[in-house]
Amino acid sequence: MKLISIFLFGLLLAGCVSVDSLQSNGDFGDKYLVTGKNHEQIWRAATVAMSIDMNIVESHTPSGVIKSKVVNGTHGKVVGFFIQPTDASASRYTINIVSKKPLQSKFDSDGEPSVWKDFRQALEGMD
Repeated sequence: MKLISIFLFGLLLAGCVSVDSLQSNGDFGDKYLVTGKNHEQIWRAATVAMSIDMNIVESHTPSGVIKSKVVNGTHGKVVGFFIQPTDASASRYTINIVSKKPLQSKFDSDGEPSVWKDFRQALEGMD
């Protein structure tokens, strides 16, 4: 019985994913290029996209990072939205969207295409 309890506790811990584990290191997620928009427009659209079916748990404009936990969908899934550069008047911005779910291998990464779609829709509405 004790062994089963330890196993179940270990499985529970392995199933937890933290937003702290989300990083924009270039190896994971999907990358996109945005031109013709300023940083404020991109930030507002990203905030809208990261709020759909998710709760934003970290939002830091100076570093260009938004991290959310999924509330409608895969339980325990987290998503990070990374904007670079953070210069207000850059001519182009790179967007890196990374998601992780419980029990995901370190090589299995999802760029969360629905967030990109929601972001583009919100950005187009700012014309």
